[in-house]
Amino acid sequence: MFSRIHKELNLDQHSNGQVDPRQLPTGGIGWWGGNIGSGKDDHLTFPSGYIVTDTSQVPKKDRNPYYLQFAYNPSTVSVTHSLDMANMMPAEWQRSESDTGTAVLPIASSCSFSLFFDRTYDILSGRKTPQAKYGVMFDHNALYNIVGINSKSRTSSAAGASSDPESTPSSDIGSLPDTVTGPMQMRPVYAYFGGGDSLFYYGFISNISIDYVHYTQSMIPQRSSVSLTITGLPQPN
Repeated sequence: MFSRIHKELNLDQHSNGQVDPRQLPTGGIGWWGGNIGSGKDDHLTFPSGYIVTDTSQVPKKDRNPYYLQFAYNPSTVSVTHSLDMANMMPAEWQRSESDTGTAVLPIASSCSFSLFFDRTYDILSGRKTPQAKYGVMFDHNALYNIVGINSKSRTSSAAGASSDPESTPSSDIGSLPDTVTGPMQMRPVYAYFGGGDSLFYYGFISNISIDYVHYTQSMIPQRSSVSLTITGLPQPN
């Protein structure tokens, strides 16, 4: 079932922005600046990771990737590998139209982890930013763009229109958002848990579970736990 979302939470959002360095994740403490205790920019920071869409297989005009940045905080990254002999099928985007055979690939591999998002400091800052206005919904919308839950509406441009040429246009024309929420899509992504030499996985996000765990007095969700499962794919050359 499709639903319309707010104009500011749409497909134009290609990242959820930086994570506030004061956010306290469950692991990955590091120092930035001078030596510990030197007083020279020696404040706690946390290595960050990110999930980014793989745009190498799409037309050049569409190669503007979507990012989801997060503080390094998964308590556990669970990895599984298995052979599903009944469903040996590569992804559609890897198949040639002229190839009628069925490739046998071990794609029954996955990794699962949970992320914690906290926009408390953004909300308390009073800045007029989407992170302060929407809290963790801004992070979730970036994730929705990655997995294709958000898509362009095909009816908004004609909303309020009438078949009667003598009628006046509805005041609602152009006021509806262009982005709607729908089913997930299989989009290849890279998930990096830190820098370029750190743990990373390639595949498509096959499962998302979101728990809102704290709200402001205005019912803005400021903290959430997001559980993800990435089904592995062979890395492109």
